[in-house]
Amino acid sequence: MNTTLRKMVFMVAMALVLLAGLFGWTIKMEATHPFAVHQSSVHAGHTLSSILKPYCPPPPYDCR
Repeated sequence: MNTTLRKMVFMVAMALVLLAGLFGWTIKMEATHPFAVHQSSVHAGHTLSSILKPYCPPPPYDCR
């Protein structure tokens, strides 16, 4: 009985620690500067546009 109670208390404590960590991580992510998110989306858009363009070999070729 004593070990079962200890296991239950341990599991409840671990669940509370997990919830506190997730809450802290969420607050930290919300507090970050929104410009950092904008930079990553611009980079992703640039990568997508470079994927959609056909390959152009280096000069002296002209790919207009």
